[in-house]
Amino acid sequence: MKSSHHSHRSYAWTSALLAGVLGMSIALPAFAAETVTRLSPASWSSPPLLADVVDNALASRVTDVHAVPSKSLVYVHTQQDIPNTTGKTQNSWYLDTLKAYSSTTGKLQWSYSLHKPAGAYTLSTQSVYTSYGTVYMYAEYSDGTYQLYSIHSSGKLNWQKPLSDAANITLMKDGSLLVASRGTVNSEGIIRSTLQRYDNNGKLLNQQPIQGSLLKAEGNRILIAASKLNKNANGWEMVPNPQVDVYGLELKRLYSYTFPPKSNIYGDGSDSMFVLKDGTVLIRANIDDVGNKLFGFDPKGKLMWGRVIPGGSIAQSTGTGYITYENNTLQLYNTSSGKAIASVTLEGTPADYTWVLRTSDGNLMINMDDRTYIVYPSTLAIVETIDTTNLGSPIDYVNRTVYSVKDGTLYKYVIKK
Repeated sequence: MKSSHHSHRSYAWTSALLAGVLGMSIALPAFAAETVTRLSPASWSSPPLLADVVDNALASRVTDVHAVPSKSLVYVHTQQDIPNTTGKTQNSWYLDTLKAYSSTTGKLQWSYSLHKPAGAYTLSTQSVYTSYGTVYMYAEYSDGTYQLYSIHSSGKLNWQKPLSDAANITLMKDGSLLVASRGTVNSEGIIRSTLQRYDNNGKLLNQQPIQGSLLKAEGNRILIAASKLNKNANGWEMVPNPQVDVYGLELKRLYSYTFPPKSNIYGDGSDSMFVLKDGTVLIRANIDDVGNKLFGFDPKGKLMWGRVIPGGSIAQSTGTGYITYENNTLQLYNTSSGKAIASVTLEGTPADYTWVLRTSDGNLMINMDDRTYIVYPSTLAIVETIDTTNLGSPIDYVNRTVYSVKDGTLYKYVIKK
């Protein structure tokens, strides 16, 4: 379903990427839910997730929950705030731990800490989950080093690699792991970075130095912000007509597109850039005096269209098309027609922070203030309407099961047919 990225630092032109999960089939809706399903009682509750908090921790939290049905496991990523004792930087320090719980019993199976023996703590981490249980984790450390980990579903380390630069990681369509360095900006505003692909054994498949830095990687396409940056009083900023280069899995540039003048492409690709199953690329841009437009490129890179999209809407890929969500209304589009092919209005009060995510079983998940909708993407049929009044956060949904963290405990809820 996803990758998780935990950081309190901001990087221009980079994003926390949603990683595709391999081998998952889309779950057909069993029925169109007309009533809100109340989740009680829980099938089980775990032991306290934060029982191992160190004495000097300033705070602790659960940052991510991810279920892997094929291994009967639920992964939980915990994070503790550690005092920065050097006085040399203002960076926050963290102690990150990946834990695995049995999805059958809720018992802790194993725990893997990213703390380095030399005493370095993490500054930023990113996790990518596979459908077969392996977890890839990237960590940037307080001692200026960077590490890439592959952790087996048994909790043992498959392999570990030092990286020479800060990076983002993404699981690609063919199962390879893309490692895209964030790169550095020279005096002329040019970013130089490197793309690398590894197989699941940690073997380097290929690598390519490039101009630009990663915007988003998904499926079999890699989107790169390739323009020179302009310098202003606050540092570097993107040019008003940015160029995007699109690479394939062989790390060769397939095509480029320069957006119209006075365009802004969004730095966080999760809601603005998508790669469909056939290699079609969708990129959202805001153009002065025009508004938001979604640009569609066919698998060969030909611009198919630029469609106006509501500026306040959330967009998300369905794999074969896309949806927009605004004012409680979902609308479904395909690539051949600019008219909505389906529409549904959701009840409930919008949440303070609304998201539309793809679940591990191929559905869409939309949160409201007191409920969460699970929607079948091809038709917008409502699979579930889940009462979330008494649920905590984060949560995960897969195959009619909800995993939720509340008050430091993980709960499993099975939705009855």
